[in-house]
Amino acid sequence: MLKRKLGLAVAAILCVGLMTSCININDNRGNGGDNEVVNGIDYTDYSKSTYSIKVYNESSKNVVCFQNTPREANLISGVKAGATVGLKKNSLFSATHDFILFVVSEEDYLANKDDLSKLDNNPFASIYAYYNAESAEATANMVYRISKNMGGEYYILINNNTNYNVELRQNGLYGESLAFAGHNTVQTKINMIEGDYYIYPVFRKYSKKYGEIITTFPKYTKDGKDYPVAIGFSLDNETFSHEFNVSKWFDAAAMNATEAPSTAYVAIHNGNTGTGASLYKGGTAEAATTSTGGKMINTGKTLIFEVPMVDLGNHNYSSKVTVSGWEIGTPFGTERASLESIEVEAGKMYYIEIEGSTYVDMTASWKIIDGEPVAEQTHFEDEALTEFK
Repeated sequence: MLKRKLGLAVAAILCVGLMTSCININDNRGNGGDNEVVNGIDYTDYSKSTYSIKVYNESSKNVVCFQNTPREANLISGVKAGATVGLKKNSLFSATHDFILFVVSEEDYLANKDDLSKLDNNPFASIYAYYNAESAEATANMVYRISKNMGGEYYILINNNTNYNVELRQNGLYGESLAFAGHNTVQTKINMIEGDYYIYPVFRKYSKKYGEIITTFPKYTKDGKDYPVAIGFSLDNETFSHEFNVSKWFDAAAMNATEAPSTAYVAIHNGNTGTGASLYKGGTAEAATTSTGGKMINTGKTLIFEVPMVDLGNHNYSSKVTVSGWEIGTPFGTERASLESIEVEAGKMYYIEIEGSTYVDMTASWKIIDGEPVAEQTHFEDEALTEFK
């Protein structure tokens, strides 16, 4: 009898152990565990080790991410609704490059797995992204967001048979990115939730010359004033869709828009022989970040920072802005080198030189000739676009 009781007790303990083990595995898989695969989709958060880029899925749907086009060969990994994860780093991320983060819903992926080309013109979300193979720190500073406005029963349709890569931003030139359509693409359909939208289109491309992502925008002139193209519309039960035709923005019969720079640029060279340095704006504790995620300017290196223009209201933006309160220093330095205030103009490049031998004797100054800051036209509009394949 005693042996039988002991046997039952041991069996009970083993059952509890097995149940606990199963519960732990399920909990791990359901909460972004190290090896989470659901319906054959890898939802692992790779940011705990080696990853390609970080993505925040603000939408209410689980999604699957591809590079440029939805093909099995271009598959990266998935992101659950509401999660922020590091996507898998595979052979697609062997070199520095910009690309389209092509996102599809889990349902669409599973329904079209045998022929993913059916999703070519209907992404859940489409985002202009950049991978920096040279700097893990820069990659960590960038998080790409899938908007909460995605995945509704209404939709926008983008026809872009121009030579521009178009990004649609909400509520301003520097607002949230809602969608992206590469040049010479048509009938890109993106489902969105009900709501009122005010969209500002911008053009984006990677400058191989400067190693930064460049942003310009379509501008038209009315009564002697310059305005960005801006489109307001609602998506609701009366208006189920809205179409964007990029070529119409440049049609003389419509707006007669021209490409215009959205920011000024500042190239900061670190000639300090003893330490790397960062840019701090307006006394902030957090270092400024470049368009590709750079913060630390290593000795002998140069990083380029954008200076946005000022929103003047009534959909009008300034062409010049005063830079003030800029400092150069290090996180551990008790003092920072202060820079003089200067006025900068959109589309022009300005220069700062850092000097010294340690963080203690660090100095920084604008490049000045004949009492004026050196300002050179960037001519970014002349650079070739990336071919997304």
